[in-house]
Amino acid sequence: MEQKKKVACVVYYTDERYDELIKNVKNSFLSFHKDECDFYQIDYTNQEEYNASLQYFEFAPETFIMQFIYAYEIMMKYGYEKVIILGTDTIVCNRMDEFLDDNTTPVLATLNYPNQDGTDHWVTPVAQVTLPNGQIVMDHLNVNADVVCFNNSDALKKVIELSIEHYTHFSIQGGLNELAFTDKSYEVKIVDAPYPLSNVVYNARSKGVFGTGMIVKGVLAKHGPYLDGKPSPIHHWYVKDDKLYTHDGKQIKCFHFIEGIGGRDPESFKELINDFKTTWFNKDTITFFREKCGCSEFFN
Repeated sequence: MEQKKKVACVVYYTDERYDELIKNVKNSFLSFHKDECDFYQIDYTNQEEYNASLQYFEFAPETFIMQFIYAYEIMMKYGYEKVIILGTDTIVCNRMDEFLDDNTTPVLATLNYPNQDGTDHWVTPVAQVTLPNGQIVMDHLNVNADVVCFNNSDALKKVIELSIEHYTHFSIQGGLNELAFTDKSYEVKIVDAPYPLSNVVYNARSKGVFGTGMIVKGVLAKHGPYLDGKPSPIHHWYVKDDKLYTHDGKQIKCFHFIEGIGGRDPESFKELINDFKTTWFNKDTITFFREKCGCSEFFN
């Protein structure tokens, strides 16, 4: 693929289970960025070709690290000034202004679920946030690796190296958080933080829950007897002026299902995908996904 633009978007997946989801990623991203970004899809059909041309890292049988390695190799080989990395379970919902309009910050990250994570090498911080009315609230500055942008190839390389050197079950997300909060050799800006003051959301926070498995068949689960069974916050999303907003009024720039789908057995994987299609979203949101994000095949 000949480089046409200065920005690349890279996605990677390992097997045919993700074929449906990846169409959402590609179609939605290109719906808003086709004139300014090149899109690279690496999967089970072309992975060997990419592996044969690796110059800076060796192949590692670890999906999340390899996605960042492929992104680094592409950035270096074609001279891209910026690379965006997206997970296979994301839907882009608007132009990613916070990524594309900042060409100087080495790493532009996005918020994970509002929980504190950590290892022996890093711990995600808790920030004190003062609201406009003077109220003080707390926010978890935990970043998720499935929606991230790099303006600096050395910063991307550093995340890969930290992830390998201090490898845990957090994988590449561990390296990203370590760079942000411990190593600090390159600046990391969280574009939708602090969440209480942000006008946009790029990742897990749009769901309005604290972790995976807390939305089942479109209703809340694992919230306790008072809330379980009630519609999830996603059912209160709304569309205004051709933009999608959360229940708490944040514009959704990118939605991340973030339900740990890769670790599921084939039957539960299939059930969850069907759940996404049929119970998670209200009618206006599905219409938005179909008409604005190119996801009509998935939401058919």
